[in-house]
Amino acid sequence: MRPVPLGEQQEVSVSVLRQLYQLQLVDSEHQDKSRQLAMVNAGLGESDEVIRAQEAVGETETSLGQLKVQLRALEIEIAGVSAKLKQNQDRLYSGRVRNPKELSNLQEEAAALRRRRSELEDGQLDLMISIEEAEAELAERQARSNQIETTWRDEQARLQAEKEELEFRLAELEEQCEGMRARIGVAELARYDGMRPRLGGTAVVRLKKGICTACGVDVPTSMARAVERGDGMHDCPICGRLLFGG
Repeated sequence: MRPVPLGEQQEVSVSVLRQLYQLQLVDSEHQDKSRQLAMVNAGLGESDEVIRAQEAVGETETSLGQLKVQLRALEIEIAGVSAKLKQNQDRLYSGRVRNPKELSNLQEEAAALRRRRSELEDGQLDLMISIEEAEAELAERQARSNQIETTWRDEQARLQAEKEELEFRLAELEEQCEGMRARIGVAELARYDGMRPRLGGTAVVRLKKGICTACGVDVPTSMARAVERGDGMHDCPICGRLLFGG
């Protein structure tokens, strides 16, 4: 096997670094899109705010229903008292009762019935006011619940569309990544894969004017020249990342 000339070695180094750098761009985008997808998935599904708003509507509906039941019971009681009072008055003014004590008893009973009816009617008025307030509160809570649910549904639709878009892009990136990795040597990939997790996902960085673009430090001149020439693969002496001058 013939030895590989220096020029070809340099081209190979530059080519591998360029491939690793491009792979890193794809991997980084895949990582970002995966994070976005996780956030989107977390936002999909039931909303605590919607549930609370619906529960508030339900509570008000229950309270309103109870008030209406009380009002109906009160109306029945008032009607009963009024019927008794009518019977009392019919008897009192019929002319058939002449006994003074019985007449006195009827008058006392009538006064008691009127007092009772007045008390019940006061309670009826209070209940009617409470019902009116509850109905206003229910209308307000229903409107707010509808608004919250509409906003939630719109957001769900947006998130679902974003999810589908992200999943499509991730599939594209995975296909690109698979194709790119197939063209890179096993040793270089192993080195790259070992560096990324401990270097925040960035294993290959550009060297510009002798400065590492990751940590901002000037590398030794001899190393900078070797990187620019594509003479081998060099790590930044400070941050340890592969330097790419292409």
